[in-house]
Amino acid sequence: MRLPIPFPYIALWPDKKIVSSILHLEQLPTAEFFYGKSYPVLKSLYDRYTTNCAEVIDFIHEIYIDILKPRQVGRRCKLETFNYKCTLKNWVGVVAIRYCYHQFKKFIPTDDLGDDDRLSVSEPSILTDMGTLNREDVETIINMMPNERYRQLIRYRYLDELDNEETAKKMGMSMDNFYNKHRAAKVQYIQAFLKEMSR
Repeated sequence: MRLPIPFPYIALWPDKKIVSSILHLEQLPTAEFFYGKSYPVLKSLYDRYTTNCAEVIDFIHEIYIDILKPRQVGRRCKLETFNYKCTLKNWVGVVAIRYCYHQFKKFIPTDDLGDDDRLSVSEPSILTDMGTLNREDVETIINMMPNERYRQLIRYRYLDELDNEETAKKMGMSMDNFYNKHRAAKVQYIQAFLKEMSR
């Protein structure tokens, strides 16, 4: 397996400059961004989904093409619609999650989930990728959730990385109640996440 390339050239660049360079098909910044800076996020998704790609580099090629190919309506590519409401790396992760979700079957079947329902075939794995997101972006999305208790549950479970039992204890819930609230909180978070990313 090939390793990600370093990205010293674009390390301090603002997202607007990176976007402009990619849209102008500048080879070095494009390569550094997709195959260096975004590599951890895209590798995480490649590992999580069953794809028809032989290796992660092929998967990154597919995401690159998906982001830059002109769409039938309006002839603008997805990157031209990026609105800078989150980091470019996080946005690419969201685009890749949606691509995987629509193109490929999940690697983990539903009957293997058990009680720790972090992964679910019925939703994008947005919550499980929080470690790759900017904490400020995550907080913005959490604050968009209408239910305060669900917001707190998501913070404990995913930002503070408490396990299910620790989270239930902090929330003063039985485990049965926790699992019900956990699922509802995840749905609310994902709805807020997709709403924010589509603006």
